[in-house]
Amino acid sequence: MSINSEVDKAEFIQAVKAFLIPASLFIATIITSAGIFLLYYRYSLGWALVVTGGTIMASAFVAFCRFHNKLRARGHFRAAVQEDKRVTPQPEVLN
Repeated sequence: MSINSEVDKAEFIQAVKAFLIPASLFIATIITSAGIFLLYYRYSLGWALVVTGGTIMASAFVAFCRFHNKLRARGHFRAAVQEDKRVTPQPEVLN
């Protein structure tokens, strides 16, 4: 596998993680609040929802701690990012 395909794959995985970590924390918060609501009204199913939400939160925090692109840390970037597409200003010639 070439380094460019590895870099593209690593950046894609990092982008997916960047979306899924906050989304899973949001869903875990909703599940946990539903569990607490059920516990407040003395339903035992609430414990299952609280444990499920806690598990999702713990896994999201572990994923956040492992959120790292090793290739980017070593200085490998996508080829499109490496190209300098800035336009350098040309001095005007006065006649």
